[in-house]
Amino acid sequence: MNASMTLLGPVCALLSSVTWAIGSSRYSVLSRAHSAFSVNLARALFALPLFLVTVFVSSNGGWHQGLEQFTSLNFSHIGWFAVSMIASYGLGDVLFLASTRTLGVPTALAIASCYPIWTAAAAWLFRSESLAGFQWLGLFLAVLGIVLVIVHSRDHQSEPGEKSENSKRARNTGLILAFLTSFMWALNSYSCAQGGADISAAVANSIRMVFAIFFSVLLAKLVKSKAPLLLPGTVLRASAWIFVLEAFGGSYFYMYGLTHSPLAAAATLSSLAPVLSVPIAWLLGIEKFSLLRTVAILIAVIGVCLLLAAGRSV
Repeated sequence: MNASMTLLGPVCALLSSVTWAIGSSRYSVLSRAHSAFSVNLARALFALPLFLVTVFVSSNGGWHQGLEQFTSLNFSHIGWFAVSMIASYGLGDVLFLASTRTLGVPTALAIASCYPIWTAAAAWLFRSESLAGFQWLGLFLAVLGIVLVIVHSRDHQSEPGEKSENSKRARNTGLILAFLTSFMWALNSYSCAQGGADISAAVANSIRMVFAIFFSVLLAKLVKSKAPLLLPGTVLRASAWIFVLEAFGGSYFYMYGLTHSPLAAAATLSSLAPVLSVPIAWLLGIEKFSLLRTVAILIAVIGVCLLLAAGRSV
């Protein structure tokens, strides 16, 4: 395998964090007026046909060769992808969007992005990928940065007339949701790596998006049976570009990166969205500048970068 192919996996994992930084800011805005299940359903409905087209176009042989790519699927693939979508579109992303309402996008994303720690632990326990050297320092800095983000997460959020009791309760709820998101995203990373190891990223994501549609509809009916499930046409048209960029492009990058890189390294690279989300949030006008919060996010990013650098050296 040449150097360019060796680097392609990590580069795709990094690009997935770029698309998620952009997408999460937009999705946070949408979730204020619409159900998170509706947002995720729209993402999957846009991405599924694009992935199906990609499968057949990339097969270079028409319908027959394209369909053959799906014949390699077995119950193991289906099971891992079902778990993946429960942990992401089904619950993980919904928990994340709910946490952004009280913490803001950069703060919630920084906390949830500690998932490489749990992913690295799973890789060590079940895939014999060990931590060594500066990876321990990277873990410490990542956790330290996350803690500092939590400490400074509300100094720019409170409204003048907001009651302190309600503010504290909302903040604590947001923190719990963000940490639960991190566990869900770790499970998603591990499941994607396990299920997509021997099939193409387009085939894997086609199955994942089918599950995303199923779980989004099912959970929406269970949680909010009377809420409209489909986003309004005007919202869909205005957000189409972000659905294509993140739900299709980001998911493709994410799956390819996880299945063509060491798991801990890929999870680390795909978690670099917090620092990218800060300027994006400023540009969208949904976050106020905070020097302390920005420094804390940078510390967390330095930590995950050390995890990556040390991981490549061993």
